[in-house]
This record gives sequence, C-alpha cells and structure tokens, in this order.
Amino acid sequence: FDDCGLVIQAENTRFRVSRDFLAAHSAVFQDMLSIPVPADAETREGCPVVRLPDNIADVIVLLKALLYYESHGFFEPPPAQTSFQIIVGVLRMSHKYEVDALRKRALAHLSALHPTTLHDWEYMDDDSCEWLQKVLDEEGGIPLIILARQLSLDWILPAAFYRVCKHAQADRIIQDPNMHTEDKIHCVSAARVFETRDNAWVLDFLWSPTHIDGCAAARVCPKLRLERRRDAEERRAVWLKVPVKLPLDIWAGMIGMTCIGARESGIHQAAKQRFWNSLPSQFGLPSWVDLEALKAEAFQ
Repeated sequence: FDDCGLVIQAENTRFRVSRDFLAAHSAVFQDMLSIPVPADAETREGCPVVRLPDNIADVIVLLKALLYYESHGFFEPPPAQTSFQIIVGVLRMSHKYEVDALRKRALAHLSALHPTTLHDWEYMDDDSCEWLQKVLDEEGGIPLIILARQLSLDWILPAAFYRVCKHAQADRIIQDPNMHTEDKIHCVSAARVFETRDNAWVLDFLWSPTHIDGCAAARVCPKLRLERRRDAEERRAVWLKVPVKLPLDIWAGMIGMTCIGARESGIHQAAKQRFWNSLPSQFGLPSWVDLEALKAEAFQ
C-alpha cells in the first residue's frame, strides 16, 4: 500500500499498516482515523501510533484475515479448514471493530456446524471438521457454549449443548470455571433425559411385535428387531466412555433390515423430529423459529 502511515500497537508489538485500508473495512477505525491528529500525538517513524487494548493474538488474526485473505487464502469461508482460536479471534475483533465481512465469515464457520433443522444436522459432515473435533476431544465442546453466550449467538446453542451432553462427562461440565451455573445445570440434567427417556423414544419402533407389510423377512422380523433393540441399548449404556450415544445418533449405521428401512424408519424419523423440535426447550432457549430469526438478523 502507498499509504502505510499508521502504526498500531498491541501489547509490545507494533504493526505499520494502511490507514485507508483499515478505514475502508472497519467502521470503528474509520471514525477513529477521521479525528484530526493532535500536534503532541505519539508517533513512530513519523506515523501516528494507535494503541489497542486487545491481546496480540487477536490483533494478528484480524490483520491477517483482512490482508492475507486473497493473497494467502487466510480464513476462507467454509468448508475451508481453520482453527477454533482463529474463529474466536476474528469474531471478537470483527464484532468490536465492526468489520462486517469478517464477522459474517466467522459466523458462517460456526453456523455450518450448528444447524437449525434436523435435515441439515443429518447431512452435515462434522466429522471432517478438524477444529470442531479438536474442541470436542480436548474440552468436550464447552468453549462453544461459552463463546455463544459471550456474543449472543443463541441459534448455535442447541446443537452446541447437545454435543457437550454427548462428549463431556458430568464432572468436567460441573468443574468448568467459565461456564454459567445455569448452563451447567441444563447440560447435566438434559444429558440424563437424553440417555434414558429420549433414547427410548427414538428406539420405540423396535418394540413392535406386529408384521410389517412388504417385509422381506416377515417370519424373523420381530426377532431381528428385538436383537437390534438389544444392540442399541448396549450402545447407549451410560457407563461407556464419551462420546455416548444420544437420540440423534443412537441408531446411526444400524439400519440393516428391509422392513425397518422401508416403513418403520418413518416412525423412527418422526421420533427424531419430535426430539429435535424439543431440543431448544431442554436448555431454556427460545423455539427454533425464534432462533432462526436471530440467525437471519445476525447475517444481515
């Protein structure tokens, strides 16, 4: 840039940048730099110095996301890989300094993995997302709830809470120093309900003793369904290590009989939809309709 006439300092690090470039992307910097520079203002190499109160890691992430996006592919939209630390840094800084393009890009990374419909949840490829798997493996997904609460991203909370119930042991939830007490209570109590009552809901179709029209194995079908029920019950045993099997995934990969695949899977799907519809209320959140309205507002 021709006008690298601004020095930004965060902690003990200085950056010499284009003031016009920053002003073009950030409403806050635009207002800040429109103020005339006092005669006694701090300078470095003849350039005015702006001291930021932010931590150095967040400032580096913000500047890289602005300057290296096109030339180096830094922080591209999903499904491009990134890290949770980068998403958090971009979200914090873009929110604070009103960099709308970066804020929406960061929200897109979160929203892609926290859908608001059952259809999108079932067709989501979250297993291939390295940053999400790392957060789940190392911290049980709890940082996602903390981030959502800090920035009022309520629409990602149902899916985030569900993952914490699946991946975090109760003692880890209770002992986390940054999680709100009310959220801890919701998580621990919901996990018990998911593992018992709600798992039973979505597996209820396996109890039917009646013949299913069109079943290719009518004579042995009841016996096979009971065997599958037993298999599913073993998968949901609460004494198993995390991740535990909860209503949205307890039957995943187990459909292997024609009768279940043809007709009864509709019963199972309806039970999962009923569970999905109730998910926000389990954590004291508004309905999906209200959450989707909040999501739409955030992306405006």
